[in-house]
Amino acid sequence: MTKIWAKIMVNHRVKKSLVHNCGAQVTEETFYDNVREICESLKISTPVVIKTYAENFLEFNTFKFKQRDFLEEIPFDFLVLENGD
Repeated sequence: MTKIWAKIMVNHRVKKSLVHNCGAQVTEETFYDNVREICESLKISTPVVIKTYAENFLEFNTFKFKQRDFLEEIPFDFLVLENGD
């Protein structure tokens, strides 16, 4: 079972985190759905996700969403996703 560790960062400190169970292996096609489910669980808006973000997550096992990735203003600095395999 694949897991993604999601962390909301403020001033380089973890303010909130959760471990999301993805079920099957995360792929480029399922990355957005997992990000959406994580954001719903954290009660934050969902960022814009492009194919390159999924590719970077799969290659480097981590990805950092910044303010520019969200359409709305966010009350934190980053949303960091790490592969929990």
